[in-house]
Amino acid sequence: MSAIERMSQLFRSRQSGCRACGDCCRELSWHLHASDRDLERWRRLGRDDLLARVNRLGWIWTDPLTKELLPCCPYLVKSDGGTHLCEIHEIKPDICRSYPTQDQYNLCLNGVYLGPSLLS
Repeated sequence: MSAIERMSQLFRSRQSGCRACGDCCRELSWHLHASDRDLERWRRLGRDDLLARVNRLGWIWTDPLTKELLPCCPYLVKSDGGTHLCEIHEIKPDICRSYPTQDQYNLCLNGVYLGPSLLS
């Protein structure tokens, strides 16, 4: 089982999970790249709105007109219950699907710890 599969399994378990705080989408979305797989999926689905938010270097999320990086993911929405949801959850970028990763020091911004056994 790959590390990404183990992370997904952990986040589906009772011991841990996404708290829907939105911190990762607010604080980390300014330095993400779309994968080739993301771009192909969005093209196939006719999601020109998503493709318009990718600059020529593959950085997401950008202003569609200026291609300047946005300070926050534009698809993060606050629910009535106070949690934060991904407006494009079903087709969100691969990098967002795999968060948190070892690159983020095994810790999501809101304190969900990922132990060494998960990442090895």
